[in-house]
Amino acid sequence: MKDRIEYIDLAKGICILLVVLDHISCSGYFAGGDYPMNEIFEQTRMPLYFILSGLFFKDYAGGIREFLLRKFNRILVPYLFFMCLYMAAVKAVYLLTGFSLGEVWAPLWFLLCLFWMNVIFAAAYYAVKRFVPGELASEAVLGVIILGTGIAGYYVGRLPLCIGSAMTSMPFLWMGYLLNRKLSFFGLKIGSGWALLTGIVLLTMLHYMYVGENLFYINSYGTPLPLIYLSGLMGTLAVLLLSRVIRRLPVISYIGRYSIIVLCTHMVIVKVVIAVLGLLSIGWNPADIVPSLTVLALTIMCSMFCCWLLSRYLPWFTAQKDLVSVRF
Repeated sequence: MKDRIEYIDLAKGICILLVVLDHISCSGYFAGGDYPMNEIFEQTRMPLYFILSGLFFKDYAGGIREFLLRKFNRILVPYLFFMCLYMAAVKAVYLLTGFSLGEVWAPLWFLLCLFWMNVIFAAAYYAVKRFVPGELASEAVLGVIILGTGIAGYYVGRLPLCIGSAMTSMPFLWMGYLLNRKLSFFGLKIGSGWALLTGIVLLTMLHYMYVGENLFYINSYGTPLPLIYLSGLMGTLAVLLLSRVIRRLPVISYIGRYSIIVLCTHMVIVKVVIAVLGLLSIGWNPADIVPSLTVLALTIMCSMFCCWLLSRYLPWFTAQKDLVSVRF
């Protein structure tokens, strides 16, 4: 079993917690995004996970074939599994009860986007590695390709299968790649005091950098492209630095370890929790903060149970084990 980096699980946990928080907007209090630190959360939420993915880029011995097969197992398989499961469940519930669950598969766009990002990056990386001699030249060419893809994606708008979103987000994955492969981020020695101070300063700056809402899932942005990349990097570095100081928070670190499962299951849980609380609570006012935080807490608790259940009994479909054997 591979050793886990504790603060990375914590960073992933913070990331997925922000996603869940965003998706309980239908519970009222968080609906308009008018709550403390939302400007920081919005600029950090998606870039954080994209950059984290780039941090763990690995040039496998089997080349691009092995790389893509591993991403198929860890990203595309969960996407296909949960998409088919939810589409069938929604149809069955509607036929039996006449009640529509809605598009509970909506958060799965992220997995599809992340898969295409890895495909594009791998194609560029291995092509440059093969045809461009010299480390400095190859890294420069790779950077030009990735940045060019990001710019093209920003202006091309929404494309089928989240390809437009993947193109725009490519530089984030590249940033993670550079942080680890070129700057040896995991090996950097940073004092806790400096890490804490830097993280707080970065988050404070982010608060004042907010320009407009960025909707990565439909590739539509209210922020200029350079500021999207800069703010995303700053927010990610802040979360990583603060996570290195804290290292571990039991609940958040746990959901971070199984963040894909939480991503894929939380929307259904949110809908069920809101429906049940709405039926049971006398004087339930979804616009109040207490009911909204109750939905968040119950959603996290149920998600943790799903993490245990699915990782134990369906690990091949939830990114815990390979469905297709990787042997090269």
